[in-house]
Amino acid sequence: MPAPEEHFTRLWRDHAPAVLRYARRRVDDEQADEVVAETFVVAWRRLAEIPAAELPWLFGVARRVSANIRRSDQRRHALHDRMAEQARLLAQAEPRRATPVLAALAVLPDDDRELLMLLAWDGLTRHEAAVALGCSRGTLAVRLHRARRRLKAAMTLADPEPPTVDHRPAVVAPGGAR
Repeated sequence: MPAPEEHFTRLWRDHAPAVLRYARRRVDDEQADEVVAETFVVAWRRLAEIPAAELPWLFGVARRVSANIRRSDQRRHALHDRMAEQARLLAQAEPRRATPVLAALAVLPDDDRELLMLLAWDGLTRHEAAVALGCSRGTLAVRLHRARRRLKAAMTLADPEPPTVDHRPAVVAPGGAR
């Protein structure tokens, strides 16, 4: 029997292209790469359990990984819909106070809006938000900094400051002309 590394290398070389084609029929291209990666992580962990018919087994793993990704997308879309509904209800309840914030949130990218709302509206801690979004705390900190910066910029555009008024006394020229 070959060493585990050799077995895995051969498994990857022989079957990764077929698993990628399989995944692309089920999810988008970006997610297909994730399906392949996760499928081979499972294969590595269960290398001794892989049957002689390797490709069908890998397809079974890829099918389950794809289903998990689709369910995750459905949950994310449902969360987005719930957040949009919350924003609509808040705007109705407190239109004067909420409008600049909601207008700014509306123009933010979905990822920024989701992060800010998880923290501010859903009350998650940074650690909990990182878990919910599937990223590290360091990545979350960077994303949060950028999201706040974009929110501030969007709020400035949505609710510009009134023009400044010069309160200094006017100088009156002789004859009454200013």
